[in-house]
Amino acid sequence: MLSPGAQMRTHFRKLGIATSLAIAVALLSSALPLPFSTAPANGPLVAEAAPTGTSSSNSVYYRQTGHYIKDAFLNYWLMNGGLTLYGYPITEETQLDGVPVQYFQRARFEYRPNSNRPWHVDLAAVGSLVTQGRTFETASAQPASAGVTYFAQTQHTVGGAFANYWNSKGGIAIFGYPISQEIQENGLTVQYFERARFELGSHGRVQLGQLGVELLNKQIAQDAPGLDAAIAQPVTRPGYQMDFHGEATWFSPQYMGTSWERIISLNKRWGNLPQNFVGRGLYAAAPADLGLYGRMARVTRGNYSVNVQFVDVIADKDIPYVRSKGIVIDLGEEAYRALGPYRGGRYEASFDVFWPGEEP
Repeated sequence: MLSPGAQMRTHFRKLGIATSLAIAVALLSSALPLPFSTAPANGPLVAEAAPTGTSSSNSVYYRQTGHYIKDAFLNYWLMNGGLTLYGYPITEETQLDGVPVQYFQRARFEYRPNSNRPWHVDLAAVGSLVTQGRTFETASAQPASAGVTYFAQTQHTVGGAFANYWNSKGGIAIFGYPISQEIQENGLTVQYFERARFELGSHGRVQLGQLGVELLNKQIAQDAPGLDAAIAQPVTRPGYQMDFHGEATWFSPQYMGTSWERIISLNKRWGNLPQNFVGRGLYAAAPADLGLYGRMARVTRGNYSVNVQFVDVIADKDIPYVRSKGIVIDLGEEAYRALGPYRGGRYEASFDVFWPGEEP
């Protein structure tokens, strides 16, 4: 939860999302004031669909599994459960029967332009696919009772801790209907749903099984048509790298009636930056959900290269709008000027975000 002061900075955003390590930057004349809002004058902030192609707009590389998430899949993952519900990516994006798909530890994403789901991303029925060929005992129809719901669609019930989790994390829209009763597997109490497997861990904690992994392994073993096992091979990429592309304006403390020292001091007070954080003079801002507070990035334009620090954020409430407009990162005015002379218009630059401990 960002403080109101942190959210103040959301009015100085205009940088775009990624492609081919390039940022095309549209610089405004220094004589012109910056816009004080990127939000529409009327109506709610509504996230629009990401570009259809999922290889050219934005990407994040996850070193944990060695794979990228891009474009519509990245937008959906970041804003609809992320690591908690779906896990990390375990393949690169590929196509099955002409449909862009990507496997995650607990899910498979499918991009379908006609879908009415966020960013047109559907969730594959990984629970049904993994259990294909198995038969589960059904439940008899019963009236609703405390904590237990019967679903005539699949003739199964959900109750107890599984019902609480199902209801609190998205229900039918995320997990689908139950396709089994609670059963015992590998010493655990589990229950299968169309798109998930619930597992009851220690202290009654519900966790999600890695059905994306199991489905991928099953389909590779079966030599599923159109599935190239090579997509599961980790992609070697040094560091934590994100690529961006889009029009931008710089932001400058002079238009905020403050200074970088005050911005850093406030973010230290709010707990966004460590107390021992030391500013180096060139700064940037990124969406709050990317967790880049205090991190560094190398920005390169031609023969010029500078290192910037992320000391501010695009607040959570504004992320749907800015992503719908291709906005990702702001650079401070000083960083823009340090990248060499310009005559207005556009220039290109690349970003490479350092992992902790790898900073120069």
